[in-house]
Amino acid sequence: MEGTLWRVDDPCFTRDHGAFLSSEVAAGDPDCAAKIVESFAGTKLAHVLLFASPRSDFTRLVEALSSALTCPVVGCTSAGEIGRTGYVEDHVVAVGLPSRNFAARTVLIEDLATADLSATVDILIQNRVVLRTTNHSKPNGFSFLLVDGLSRREDELVNAIAPSLAGFPLFGGSAGDGLRFGNTYVSLNGRVYENAATVTFVATNYEARPFSINHMNPTSTRMVVTAADPVRRVVKGINDEPAAAEYARLIGKDPAQLDEMIFAAHPVTVRIGADYHVRAIQRVNEDGDLAFFSAIDEGMVLTVAEPQDMADHLDREITALINGHPAPSILGFDCVLRRIEALKSQSMHRVNTVFRKHGIVGFSGYGEQIGPLHLNHTMTGVALFPPPATGRGGRA
Repeated sequence: MEGTLWRVDDPCFTRDHGAFLSSEVAAGDPDCAAKIVESFAGTKLAHVLLFASPRSDFTRLVEALSSALTCPVVGCTSAGEIGRTGYVEDHVVAVGLPSRNFAARTVLIEDLATADLSATVDILIQNRVVLRTTNHSKPNGFSFLLVDGLSRREDELVNAIAPSLAGFPLFGGSAGDGLRFGNTYVSLNGRVYENAATVTFVATNYEARPFSINHMNPTSTRMVVTAADPVRRVVKGINDEPAAAEYARLIGKDPAQLDEMIFAAHPVTVRIGADYHVRAIQRVNEDGDLAFFSAIDEGMVLTVAEPQDMADHLDREITALINGHPAPSILGFDCVLRRIEALKSQSMHRVNTVFRKHGIVGFSGYGEQIGPLHLNHTMTGVALFPPPATGRGGRA
């Protein structure tokens, strides 16, 4: 892509996206941390974002990076990464935010099960105000959330903190563990946490446009949740029938066929205002209940959706977002179900072509956030457009 620079030191790849830098290393590389540090040499950084395969030694990696770098490092484990070729597996992707373009502050929220979210809001407001009042040359802003993807607290968390983020619109992603769903982690400054989240406020001289993209069209097939365990995000009954069996009937499948591929091809959505948002199914429990990735409750009306062509839709949406402006630098947090769908539909190559065309970098996780909403089967992120006077600059 015009205006970008690749440096290849196999197996480490570094790219200058204009607003930020990215570095990609194989997760099993014993020199992973050293190669990331070297890839950012010569650039003063405000913050580093880290998206790491669960096959990496995550604890050792974040400790090494935090020791070697002079800026904060915030990160999470992934269900796949988005790197130089698009969707990749078993890699570590690091994003460096140069001080010339960015200033940032990160707040750690520990023990999501018992956290005092009202006190958290106060802390977030304090950090937001300090960042804004000390960075007048960086008048624009956004914020991003990284959260334990198995905490089941994302809905409550984003709903509570959204009012405190004025001037810093939020997007986010839930940490992953591949397709194992065993342990998901977030990290800050050399320490690794479970059942935790980080909120990072970013001030920038770039124009920041957060976005949310899903390629689902609602159908006329609807169902009502008639029995549920909201705390565990489990649906027990649909239309007064056993949940998995009724869902399978409605989409024309044998209940024994239900797996992540079927869920990705036949997602269910909930209407919020004028828009439909995906409430993705994670698995069928042994008792025939359906476990979901997002909040679910009795009385909720779910609509079965059909996917559009993912590659074409993604290209159209990003092109519309750009709308004739200079090419932005794009950070994207993508649902693992989109990755699964691309694989099942044999459109992985075409989706990756779109990622490369637009220079998107990021990771796949177990859920996404935009504003006060926790979503699934969606890509959220931010497009960063260069200041008019500078265009796309190189490294400084």
